[in-house]
Amino acid sequence: MQNPLNRLSESVVKCQLIKFRRFTHRLKRQRWGRFRLRSGLISLALGGAAVVGVVVLAIAPAHPQNPGQDLPGIFPGDVADPVPLRIATHLMRPDAFEQDGQLVGFSVDIGRAVVERIHQGQTQPRPLTIKPYGQVHEMLAALRAGEADLAMAVIPITSQYEREFDFSHPILAAGLQIMVPEPAQQSRSAEREILQRIASPSLLRLSTVVALLMLIPAHVVWYFERKSQNSVIEHTAYFPGILEALWWTVLTLVGQAEEMPDAPLGRVVALFWVFVGIVYLTYFTAGLTAEMTLQELRGSIHGLEDLQNRPVALVADDTVMEYVEGRNLRRVTKFDQPELAYQALADQQVEAIIAPRPILLHFAAFEPKVRFEVVGTPFLEKFYAIAMPEGSAYRTPVNLAILALREDDTYAQIYQRWFGVAP
Repeated sequence: MQNPLNRLSESVVKCQLIKFRRFTHRLKRQRWGRFRLRSGLISLALGGAAVVGVVVLAIAPAHPQNPGQDLPGIFPGDVADPVPLRIATHLMRPDAFEQDGQLVGFSVDIGRAVVERIHQGQTQPRPLTIKPYGQVHEMLAALRAGEADLAMAVIPITSQYEREFDFSHPILAAGLQIMVPEPAQQSRSAEREILQRIASPSLLRLSTVVALLMLIPAHVVWYFERKSQNSVIEHTAYFPGILEALWWTVLTLVGQAEEMPDAPLGRVVALFWVFVGIVYLTYFTAGLTAEMTLQELRGSIHGLEDLQNRPVALVADDTVMEYVEGRNLRRVTKFDQPELAYQALADQQVEAIIAPRPILLHFAAFEPKVRFEVVGTPFLEKFYAIAMPEGSAYRTPVNLAILALREDDTYAQIYQRWFGVAP
């Protein structure tokens, strides 16, 4: 049966052809004025536009009202047996792991929430299958081979991955951070802490000033005491007499000098130098005591600079390994699973863990074996997202679902559930 729109377009075309023939015939028989000629041409133009519009409506397909209806299975319509939506994930706690025979975790909950949001209002939603993989490269290989439609895990958005895959809006933005045991359980080296305090910039500056000032009393004592019979200086010559004066100055600074100058001016200088020694030793002792007390209260590791020459566990990709090695961290061991790194920290095989901040927050809140704490400020921030094959039709629906989850606080609830803090 012929389409009604087609019949309408044919009748409109025939009418316009008849009007055009009549117009040309009358134009030959009589002369028309410019006004009537223009009116006729305008009428013909409007009629032609109407013909084109009717033809376009007749042959053009209806534009879909739902932007996702062309995606097979997400909006299945009357499909009797839709193909399951295949999601690949990477087994890593708390991202995705098995608990009581079920697959749970941050990315698992995000994935299910995204698919549920996409299926809202659908009478026959597409079935969902989630397949876990032990390694990230295995999950991405399944995505390349067409064995998965989406890869939902904390996959970093890097230039290398961007060349191969499409990414959704970020589901996680986090930098790396350091986890250590609580201060009472940290391993310590008293010799190392004392040396670090002695080599501190403030004490080195003070010691340099005192060393320069030491030349003044040494020369005064040598000059006035060199000719005295009961002098602290045995030699009248500048060398080695000045060296003897310097040695007496050092002993006076630390309170160990047994003899004093005989000359009045020498005694005044000696009294002043004793006072300098008291101030210097008081500052040194107080600073060292305060530093060791503070280390006892808050621990000895606060940033990357404190991890040099210490055994460290790393839970991250190879680019992070290059980064930490560039910061002179040489005793770094890479772990594929955070549980192994936490066990090494609990057994004191390593002194710290470097990993993405949300992963550390999860174990700091929920790991019962050792009381951990996260120290320092985050560094080397990265964005993590859902990956899909390049040119995937799922990108727009997934992005819209992620934005909706953030707007109605569903995302914040999932984040709080697994990491113990608000995003």
